[in-house]
Amino acid sequence: MASGDGDLIPRRAAALVLRRIDAARAVIINGPRQSGKTALLGIVREARGGAYVSLDQSSDLQSARVDPAGFLADLARPTFIDEVQRGGDPLVLAIKATVDRSSVRGQFVLAGSTRFLTEPRLSESLAGRVRFVDLWPLSQGEIERTSDGFVDAVVTDPHRLTEVPSVRQSRAEIFERVCRGGFPEAVLSATALDRREFFADYIRTVTTRDVRELADLEHVALLRSLVQLLAAQTATELNIADLGRRVGIPVATLRRYLPLLETVYLHHTIPAWTRNLTAKIVRRPKVYLVDSGLAAHLIGAQAPSLARVQAVNAGPLLETFVAGELARQLTWSDAQASLHHWRDRDGAEVDLVLETTDGRVVGIEVKAAVDVGEHDFKGLKLLRRRVGSDFMAGIVLHCADRARRFGDGLYALPISTIWDSA
Repeated sequence: MASGDGDLIPRRAAALVLRRIDAARAVIINGPRQSGKTALLGIVREARGGAYVSLDQSSDLQSARVDPAGFLADLARPTFIDEVQRGGDPLVLAIKATVDRSSVRGQFVLAGSTRFLTEPRLSESLAGRVRFVDLWPLSQGEIERTSDGFVDAVVTDPHRLTEVPSVRQSRAEIFERVCRGGFPEAVLSATALDRREFFADYIRTVTTRDVRELADLEHVALLRSLVQLLAAQTATELNIADLGRRVGIPVATLRRYLPLLETVYLHHTIPAWTRNLTAKIVRRPKVYLVDSGLAAHLIGAQAPSLARVQAVNAGPLLETFVAGELARQLTWSDAQASLHHWRDRDGAEVDLVLETTDGRVVGIEVKAAVDVGEHDFKGLKLLRRRVGSDFMAGIVLHCADRARRFGDGLYALPISTIWDSA
């Protein structure tokens, strides 16, 4: 992604792709439209050579669909194919046949704006032949060229985060980041109007083209209303029946539509956390828009109003921002961890829960307030009791400029710690 001075902003995914090219016959880069996949392909191709084609180009698309084997045979290796999902099953089956004839690593690097494994037009998963790289919009650390090491730090030595000098960020500045989000074009937009036009065009393209290419939908006119409602309910548990009533779509139909919207990366879900410690666990996932800037645009929220005390949408949008940053870091962090949320029927809850593969747990609460107190740690303390010795830390991320301790393993940290935790 180009910065204002013409330089490329380094993407941490580039190192992942290069490493996985050496480990597998093909690599698939999945991510939202306009997240920087084409630029990433260019970076990797510059390092490794080969041929590049985009199936957004009608001539290449027609060739790939009519004669996929011949199309591939004419291209040098490694072959970089952008928007590969548009070639459909015939192209993917031809790629499978090609890589099955040779065990050479790094034959293909494929990029797509849909989730490959849930793409309804594709029946072939390329299992055992490919490695996946998720490319989210830019993280704050990539934008600022800082460490982005929060996830690794919090699951290994969370106390160290209290010793990191904080980058002073006012509440207003934090919500400027929230409303900007991480899409490269939004980050580079010269004015707020440019950013609004980008988001409007983005939604129009995804709902009128990308989703409709996946399936024949009978309620197309309601797609935008559904997306707006998802934005209004970002960072909440997904209640399909309630969502259906609000938007006027039958529940059975909505159960088909929501996976399609997730397939094109309009939203993502975070599952409920449990170790079967109690039968009271509520198991609905939480739903988040894929980018906080996109969510803010869809509900008409702007940074100055969000920065005011008691702003209605400030909490959910800030949690969406934090969840997105953590999801980005999980794609490259050394810590093998997954992201969840937790709530029981008695009302105790924790916004986000990180759990490592060896069972260590970190609870994270997100507060739009400048000050926090003991009451903000209620859910984290209960989680600590439930988890026992596997509990690494309970953290409240908030709009302050210094870190504080609140007892054994409990910390209040500035939001900026997420991207500046070296």
